[in-house]
Amino acid sequence: MNILIPHTWLLEHLETNVTPTELQKLVSLCGPSVERIYDRAGDSVYDIEITTNRVDSMSVRGIAREAAVILHQFGHSAKLKPLKLPALASFKPASIEDELPLPKVTLKTPACHRVLGVVLKDLQRQPTPKLMATRLQQTDQNIHDAAIDITNYITRELGHPCHAFDYDKIMSLGGEIIITEAKPGQKFITLDGAGFTTVGGEIVFQNPAGEIIDLPAIKGTLNTSISATTKNILFWIESLDAKKVRVASMTHAIRTVAAELEEKQADPHLAELVLARGIELFQEFCQAKIGSQVYDAFILPRSPKPIKISLKTIETYLGLTLPITKITQILTQLECRVEVNPNQHSLTVTPPTFRHDLEIPADIVEEIARIYGYQNLPSTLMATAIPVDRPRGLNFDLEFQLQHGLANRGWQELYTYSLVSEALAQKSGWPLSKHLKIANPLTDDKVYLRRSLLPSLQTTAEEMLAGFPAGQTLKVFELANLYPPSNTAEELPAESLQLALVSNQSYREVRGELETLFGQIYRSDLSIKPNAKNPDLAEITLSGQLAHNQNQPAQKLGSLHRLGQNWWGISLTMSELVTAAQTHPVYQPAPKTAALIEDLTFTIPPLTPIGSILTTLKAAHAWISSVTLKNQFQANSTFTLTYRHPDRTLTNEEIAPVRRQIVALVVKKLALKLVGQI
Repeated sequence: MNILIPHTWLLEHLETNVTPTELQKLVSLCGPSVERIYDRAGDSVYDIEITTNRVDSMSVRGIAREAAVILHQFGHSAKLKPLKLPALASFKPASIEDELPLPKVTLKTPACHRVLGVVLKDLQRQPTPKLMATRLQQTDQNIHDAAIDITNYITRELGHPCHAFDYDKIMSLGGEIIITEAKPGQKFITLDGAGFTTVGGEIVFQNPAGEIIDLPAIKGTLNTSISATTKNILFWIESLDAKKVRVASMTHAIRTVAAELEEKQADPHLAELVLARGIELFQEFCQAKIGSQVYDAFILPRSPKPIKISLKTIETYLGLTLPITKITQILTQLECRVEVNPNQHSLTVTPPTFRHDLEIPADIVEEIARIYGYQNLPSTLMATAIPVDRPRGLNFDLEFQLQHGLANRGWQELYTYSLVSEALAQKSGWPLSKHLKIANPLTDDKVYLRRSLLPSLQTTAEEMLAGFPAGQTLKVFELANLYPPSNTAEELPAESLQLALVSNQSYREVRGELETLFGQIYRSDLSIKPNAKNPDLAEITLSGQLAHNQNQPAQKLGSLHRLGQNWWGISLTMSELVTAAQTHPVYQPAPKTAALIEDLTFTIPPLTPIGSILTTLKAAHAWISSVTLKNQFQANSTFTLTYRHPDRTLTNEEIAPVRRQIVALVVKKLALKLVGQI
């Protein structure tokens, strides 16, 4: 999130004499990134990026607080100016006759943490003061009049949303604000005239008749908004559950500064300062009178948890020893409460309420490091030599090549969970005793570290296919680790990177996809060998018999699986693929003689593997340079044979006895039947 802050506005909260350019440089080194400085209306306006966990810095005062600490660290005079605001108890009506009744507040949801409100009466509607208008325009906010713009001004200045209702409209609608969660189908109109319907679960304010009168922390509604005739307002602040605000804001696509602050857990303790500042500005610019007592219901105060951290831990993380006085100074400047435990060589640090991001010792070390200056931490090379050998089995370029090649051919990449249920673990082909079981699983159905990607992929693919028309084909793949147990209980599981593919295409299509994949790594010696004991399993190997290198060893790369009636799965070991892959094709000289090509069609007995037929035909005679499956119809398959002699062009008369020899061989060896005559 980026915010804009004018330099002169910042100086109302920060006492320093540094230039805007110097402030940009130093604050960016140790705090929020000041990305650029604009010149707007004669002032330097900082464009500052704030990380989402630092909602305390999303305001003028928040940046002033950060800058005061950082500039002091660099030796500059810098100090956060105190906010001189009256206590809430001092705001009272001038007399009993001047007091107006507060609306009744009824709380019906635990998602509301704090509510403050006060009635301000007899407002004089005035144009927005020039300085306020200029600052709002410098920070890209619209200008209305003082009664409306004061709330936007305070929100940017102090970092907590606030709102102004038309008090008389609230009272005419029943005089009660019911804080509850919406039911589905409730309609409301925002103050800009847009209509919305609740989905259910949003925090809303309702009147006794059930009419929505505000979508709090997001946007006001038209029926209670300030209009040109408004004279009395209910100045209001609420603190709500961050998740509820986020869901409502995203669901209705209403993105406002108030929503962005609340969904990042703005500090509810800031509400007192915001209310006091608001009353002060309404009195100054609208001559408002206090019309009621201050209402304050603090349902869920924020109680920061003390964090204990040893000095040894700080030294280990930083790589140097800082004096305890320096550590304490930094944390105290960040408004943490620090207790030194000298006997235990440790600190107990209690963060301020606005730093909900400080939860564990590492957070405290990070605060010390950034304020001390990352540039001041020692840069020490590792004691041992930097390894230069690439680990075996890893090739990120190859992974990228295979992933994008599959995606370009219509395969969808999935990421499935590494932990699987007992049922999926048993489908992997490994017994449960050969799986690692999680001692403290988050859910009962995710307890085993998987040994195969195929069960998870198939389950997900079947769920995806359920929403498709009948007959739709699907191709999915995943590249992820498997976790076979190590040799001893003390060792971590040995990770094994696998590439898995699952599809409901026909076997021929899946086989073609596999051959294309191996074509990407320039290997044409793919072989699929059926498993004699399991008809649903085959080994995927490379024979090593490439034309340019006849001495390569055969290599098993993975398995082909029939996954039920309609699914095929392929599992490949990436470490083996890395060693088998070639980076470029090998030059093959053009043949010196012409080829003779013909088709032979055979009737094939059921369950006869096509691969064995191709292998037998290829090995039948030295003149056969290639054999491919051309077509299939019912029990008949047509094969294309290419004959070539290395020294001369063959004639049909020379091929005739070879053809008879080939047919006799496959008829005898594989029980095929020739279709037609030779």
